[in-house]
Amino acid sequence: MGSRSIGLTLGFGLALAASTASGNAFFGANPQSGGMTFTGFSNGSVGATITGGSFSGVSAGQFQGFFDPAAEADGAGHEADDFLRFFCIDINQFADAGANPYTRNIGVSDATNAAQLARLFDLYYPNKTTGTYYAGGATDFGSFGDADSSAAFQLAVWEIWFDNDMNLSTGSFTASSSAAGLAQSYLDAVNAGSGTPEGWTLFTLTSPDKQDYLSAEYSIPLRTTPEPGTLILLCSAVLAAWATALQRRQTA
Repeated sequence: MGSRSIGLTLGFGLALAASTASGNAFFGANPQSGGMTFTGFSNGSVGATITGGSFSGVSAGQFQGFFDPAAEADGAGHEADDFLRFFCIDINQFADAGANPYTRNIGVSDATNAAQLARLFDLYYPNKTTGTYYAGGATDFGSFGDADSSAAFQLAVWEIWFDNDMNLSTGSFTASSSAAGLAQSYLDAVNAGSGTPEGWTLFTLTSPDKQDYLSAEYSIPLRTTPEPGTLILLCSAVLAAWATALQRRQTA
């Protein structure tokens, strides 16, 4: 079952460097306090009946809003580059427009959940190569084409976060919705995979009395630099081949 404590970072170095440069919602130290402003659904919503939380009738879909880090050297209130999209990971609290005090944390401590969520984002989150939610204006990173896809992704996030059987029909979290079939297909694909895709940095935004949220950034992974020993062997092989070729020319 999921945990809201934080620990695992996926591709954090690149993402934080990019975020610091743009000064957006992922700027600053970890953990980072700030003000969270909720502005509603980013791509529409679909009704769902769920079990496992305080509320049975909910609207499922990705949210959007602003997180203004306290460490930013700017005026009061959020700026345009604090924009982000995010998902609910708390079905026992209401969302509130705010701005409300929140804490942004990097990573998800449960290793299984972290890997499953990273695979979900890698497979189905729209326009991942855009990388960030804001670049001189809101980008298409995470902008779903329709409400069903957005709702299905949210249902899949809930199933991973609150349950451990990857099945929306059984276990400690269940959901019925017009988007449930699509969500189950997402979960089946995630469950069939393995490992943790590179490049994804997961974030949670938590409050003691408001809904908690999950968000992400993506950075194209850097190529792996060869180990020094490998470089030495490679250079030695090149020099040996060059010397052999030179000797042959001299004796020809």
